[in-house]
Amino acid sequence: MAMFGRSNGGRADGVAVATPPPQMALPSLPPEPEPAQAPAAAAVSVFGPTLVFKGEINFQDAIRIEGMIEGRITGEGRVTVAPRGKVIGDIMAAQVVIEGTVQGNVTAADRLDLAGTAQVAGDLKATRLTIAEGAKLMGRLEIDAESLSMPTMSEPKAKPAAKAEAPKNGDALEKVF
Repeated sequence: MAMFGRSNGGRADGVAVATPPPQMALPSLPPEPEPAQAPAAAAVSVFGPTLVFKGEINFQDAIRIEGMIEGRITGEGRVTVAPRGKVIGDIMAAQVVIEGTVQGNVTAADRLDLAGTAQVAGDLKATRLTIAEGAKLMGRLEIDAESLSMPTMSEPKAKPAAKAEAPKNGDALEKVF
């Protein structure tokens, strides 16, 4: 006897047995493409807050200075001097960000940024420059004039010199202004 219109699955003891539905073949999916590799981020070397280094540093990608470096820093990438970082020596790189203290000349082939906490004693040379309010600078500043979109100011024209006459009878030479 079937309860609720179902059969007992053919068992004599009256226990209903559910039969699984027939297996359907699933269509095969094409293999998922591997995710595209994101461009590798520039490797950053960090000189930690307890590090004191003396010597010359040459780098490729980027460095962050949180400790103290005494010596020349040269590279093709980005140098960041952290708020508590200190550099005693020259820095030459494509990009330079100063948030801490630098005693030396800084040359940035592309961009130089001075944060409000920056303290620099030395000459700065860059193509592009930003100086935040509060930054302290003691030195000269040079912006690469060729990269400016506006014409540079020309030197003031010199006034034509007045004609000086030869001294007469031993008179003193007059100064011409």
